[in-house]
Amino acid sequence: MKFKFGNIRVNGSPLTYFFELSAFLFVLWMLLSGRTEGKFLIMGICFSLLTSYVCAPFLTVKNDKNGREYFLLSVNILKFAAYCLWLLKEMFTSGLKVTGTALRKTGPSPRIVHFKMDFENPMASALLANSITLTPGTITLDVDDEGVFQIHALSDFSAEGLMTGKMQQKVADLYKETCSFVPLPQLELRDIPETME
Repeated sequence: MKFKFGNIRVNGSPLTYFFELSAFLFVLWMLLSGRTEGKFLIMGICFSLLTSYVCAPFLTVKNDKNGREYFLLSVNILKFAAYCLWLLKEMFTSGLKVTGTALRKTGPSPRIVHFKMDFENPMASALLANSITLTPGTITLDVDDEGVFQIHALSDFSAEGLMTGKMQQKVADLYKETCSFVPLPQLELRDIPETME
């Protein structure tokens, strides 16, 4: 019997994703139960396989442009952990810069910047949008179907840091994407009111 997610061919090997999810759930089972007796190991294996079989089809996301399905957890866990550590560092340094901006008499100089990063995997777009929002001083306002990101930046530092393309390239490398970062300075908006009436 050929293993597949529903009736749709997933990008990559569904069987590999199934066993990776099963292994992850089994390790989680072992960490939470703390039991190593034979019956607990067998129960852990059985429940991990059953849960993976039931849940794996729901852990896919579709790219509407090309119709391909992507498994949500198809990312190297070590690379993802390294990315998370790098993101924590960026959040800390950006937080210090935003604090400095708030304490200055001149105050912030907000702007809305745009760039294009057309990922094939929708999870890469979601991760990038959330990473930008988690970094102090920047908020993702919109991501359109063509991969154009609209970002509110609190200061020149925030905008310039974002427009280097470093974060975008790290996300692309994480998901093995070949798309390139394209800044769109012609769409930048600088005259943003500080308060909305």
